[in-house]
Amino acid sequence: MRPSFVFDQNKCTGCQACQLACVIENELEPDASWRAIHTFNERHYPGVPLFHITLACNHCAEPTCMAACPALAYSNDSETGAVITDENKCIGCRYCTWACPYDAPKFDRAKGVISKCTFCNHRISNGSQPACVELCPTGALKFDRLPDAEIVNDSPGFTATDMGPSIKIIPLRESRASPEVTAPITSPAHLTEADSLPSRIAFRSEWPLAVFTLVGAVLFSLVTGVVTTGLQVSPVVFSATSVAAIGLTTIHLGRRERAWRATLNLVHSWLSREIVFFSLFVPLSLGYLLLSREAAWPGWLAVTLGAGAVLSMDMVYKFACKPRPKVHSAGVFLTGLFLLGVMTLNPVLAGLTGSLKLVLYLWRKTVLAANAKSVRPIASAIRLGVGFGVPLVLSLLDPIQTYHLIVASVLLGESVDRAEFYAEIEIMTPERQMALDLDAEIRRM
Repeated sequence: MRPSFVFDQNKCTGCQACQLACVIENELEPDASWRAIHTFNERHYPGVPLFHITLACNHCAEPTCMAACPALAYSNDSETGAVITDENKCIGCRYCTWACPYDAPKFDRAKGVISKCTFCNHRISNGSQPACVELCPTGALKFDRLPDAEIVNDSPGFTATDMGPSIKIIPLRESRASPEVTAPITSPAHLTEADSLPSRIAFRSEWPLAVFTLVGAVLFSLVTGVVTTGLQVSPVVFSATSVAAIGLTTIHLGRRERAWRATLNLVHSWLSREIVFFSLFVPLSLGYLLLSREAAWPGWLAVTLGAGAVLSMDMVYKFACKPRPKVHSAGVFLTGLFLLGVMTLNPVLAGLTGSLKLVLYLWRKTVLAANAKSVRPIASAIRLGVGFGVPLVLSLLDPIQTYHLIVASVLLGESVDRAEFYAEIEIMTPERQMALDLDAEIRRM
C-alpha cells in the first residue's frame, strides 16, 4: 500500500484553497506555494472539456529528481514514500527542475536552494492528512493508501512517465469529457498553444553553460589532436581556458560554496559524471602537455576522460523536449570530432562530421519553418556562411596559410549553433503538457 494523493477532476473548481493551505502550513510567501492549479482549455474552445488539475510533488516511486541531483540532496522516506530535499546539501544547480515534468522542485532565490512539497510528512507520519487535502472544500483532493494497481493517472494534461507518481486521478465523467459543440472553432490560435508558452531554458540565463560546453568540445579536440597527430598546444593557454571554463560552471549555482557536492552522484546523475570526467580530464591533460610524452597511455587516458566528459554534457540534456540532443547539430561530442578534423587538417573527419552537422542544421531549420517558427535568418546566415562556407573555401585555396582563419570561422559558427541550441530546447512542464494535449484534442475535432 502506497500513500497517495487522490484527485477527482469532477469536483475541483479551481478555487486554490489547496495552494493557500500549502502556503500557511509551510510558512511560504503568498506566491511561492508548492502546489499549483493548472487549467485545461482555459480559453474555452468549444467541444473541448474544461477542467482543473492540482499538482504538487507526486512523491514518485522512482523520482527522476533524486536520480538527477548531483549533490545527493534528495532522500526518500521509506515509511511514507515522501521525497524530501535537504537544503543543507542542495547546491542550487536546478537540474532537478529540468528532470521533473510536474514542476515540483521550486528554486528559492533568496536561499539559493531548491524547496518542494514534503507530502506534509510531519502530518502523515502522525496519522493526519496533508494540509492541502484537509482544506479542500469540495473533497476533490484526498489522501489514501492504495495498492500500486489502483494508482492510475491517465489524464489529458498529466505527463505519463514510468516514475510511478503517487497520485490517482479520477477522470471526468463522460458528459463532461465530451461536451457538445455549440459553436464552430473560427480561430487557428489553438495551433500555437504550446509554442506560445514562455521557455524555461534560455540562452540569456544559461550562457555560462553554453560557453562551458563549447569550450569542453574545444579542449577535447585539442588533447585528442595532440595524442593522435602531435598537434602543438600551449599548456598555458590550455590551463587558463580550463580554469575559466570550470569557473563558468559555478556562475548559475545558488550555493557556490557547495560546488564540490556536484561530484557525489556519479552512479545516477549525468551532471555529476560531466563534472567528474571534466575535472579528471583537465589535470591529466595538462600533465601530459607539460611532461614527457614518451608513454602514450596517459594521453589516451586523457582522451578517454575527455570523451566521457563531452558525452556526459550531451546526456545532461536528455530531459529536453525539443530538440533531442541525439539529433542536434550542436551536440558537444559531434562538435568535438568536427573541431578535431578541422584543427588537425583531416579532410575525411572534418568532411564527414561537418556534412552531418550541416544536414542536421538544415533539417532542423526546415522543421522550424514548417511549424511557422522563427528560423533566425541572421543567425542562420552567420552559422552557414561563416561556419561552413568560409572554412570550405579557404581550405580549398590554402589550408596551411589560412589555418587560423579557418579555425576562427568554424568556432564562430559553432558558437552560433550552440547559442541556438539553448534558444530552442524546452523541458516538459504541466503547462506545456496541457497545451500539447489541448492542441491534440482540437485537431481531432
